[in-house]
Amino acid sequence: MANASLQSFLPQHHHSFLNSNTHDGSPPALLKLTTNSTNASNSISFKLFASSSSSVTTTANSPAPTPVAAAAAATTSPPTPSLELLGQQLAAGDYRQADETTRALLIVLAGEAARRRGYVFFSEVQFISVEDLRAVDALWLEHSGGRFGYSVQRRVWDKSLREFTRFFIKIGWMKKLDTEVEQFNYRAFPDEFIWELTDDTPEGHLPLTNALRGTRLLENIFTHPAFDCEEDEAAGADEEADKGSATGQNNKDDNKGRGRPKSLTDFKPDYSF
Repeated sequence: MANASLQSFLPQHHHSFLNSNTHDGSPPALLKLTTNSTNASNSISFKLFASSSSSVTTTANSPAPTPVAAAAAATTSPPTPSLELLGQQLAAGDYRQADETTRALLIVLAGEAARRRGYVFFSEVQFISVEDLRAVDALWLEHSGGRFGYSVQRRVWDKSLREFTRFFIKIGWMKKLDTEVEQFNYRAFPDEFIWELTDDTPEGHLPLTNALRGTRLLENIFTHPAFDCEEDEAAGADEEADKGSATGQNNKDDNKGRGRPKSLTDFKPDYSF
């Protein structure tokens, strides 16, 4: 069930994940144009003929037909998701559109079932090739100065002891409430998320991944073989942190952090991207 790489797959099947092609078995129709001239005006008639129905005639008074409407309709479809498009959007600093393109790419790469459904199950992440997932991540890293990307989020997740509530707070997916007791709630999509790269933008804030159906999708992205190299680095960092715990300071900080998630888990994800 493994998928072909992004570069070889997209040109042939770039519309399949949008479910935009339909086949209802209707017979072909013919559109014929006739012109009736009178002293008062020019009349243009369009007659539609089908093998299983009678003709339908539409008449409009116009000096000449124009293809503008058809051309406008042809340009309404969204652009084909590709690494090239993602790179262009990131280079232009259009992080919101790049975020949309990234999700579209994951759907395409996860397999036919994901394309029909319109979103990715956590069990389908395994079908995304290492090369393609790393290529997507590399573009985010390159155009954010190493601040955005799945590998960045993986590193923050490891530093959060792989506890998702603490992870969401660190990358800014949750916001602190103005209350006497320290409380956090999830940001509302899309207006409350940060679409600019500034000094105040949390590391790993983008790209977004929908957690409305739980955190299994995020977990499978972070533990994908594409980011195996990050695991050894995280393990080394944890070892160094354990050595420093002899002073008692690290244990104090960890205990302080561990006291938060119980109250924070009362909040349910409310973003639907």
